[in-house]
Amino acid sequence: MLHVAPPASPKSHSQKNSPQAPKRVDLPFTVRIVRTDEQLERAVRIRAEAYGRHIPTLGEILEVPEIVDRDPNAIVFLAEAKNDGEALGTIRIETNFSSPIRLETSVDLPEIFRGRPLAGVSRLAVKAGSRGRLVKLALFKALHRYCLAKQVEWILIGARPPLDQTYIDLGFVDVFSDGQLIPLATAAGVHHRILCFEVFTAERRWHGLSHPLYLFMGQRFHPDIEIFSSVNNMWARPRERRQARYDGDLRLEFPLV
Repeated sequence: MLHVAPPASPKSHSQKNSPQAPKRVDLPFTVRIVRTDEQLERAVRIRAEAYGRHIPTLGEILEVPEIVDRDPNAIVFLAEAKNDGEALGTIRIETNFSSPIRLETSVDLPEIFRGRPLAGVSRLAVKAGSRGRLVKLALFKALHRYCLAKQVEWILIGARPPLDQTYIDLGFVDVFSDGQLIPLATAAGVHHRILCFEVFTAERRWHGLSHPLYLFMGQRFHPDIEIFSSVNNMWARPRERRQARYDGDLRLEFPLV
């Protein structure tokens, strides 16, 4: 007698093929938008300390908030320890939706960037210590997620050697083929390497290179990195709505987590 195994039930088939949610990873710190003067002062202190370690004169300049910190086109992220609230790191992001980013006051950007949605990144600073690398990665994830949500195509930054290697490791490349160093008016005339990062193709590039960032950025859910409250609000009040033009299809290659 021929025995035929019964077909698999719909339930078991569904279980076998159901997609898995990204793994949740809780961090020992939070990353949030700066909304108060007290939070901004904490970010400023980290900046002054970090920059002062390498360029004491610039560290002194950065002991007070800058005008751009409160600009409607800029936001500041702050990483704070969960256990004691210690400020661990900060980064500032500017967009060009209504005016050029400050980097353009010192650099004549190539044609590929003209008329495109850009973000200028500055004042990345992380407190010295064993947590520094993880804090830096979390700040970069906040930056990348923010730019995805705001439909920014390119991230631009000026970086000083040897600190420029930090951004190269994250996937940034030279804006100028010769890697020339340019003095920046926003950094007391110190020469910087101008780097760029294409936002929407990041997942594909990281995956193709088997880059460790692919796991951290796309396959892990970090609830302590909060960006959605940052997209349209600052200083605890609604940000002004602005219109911007975008060409072509928008494809978000990452789940926004």
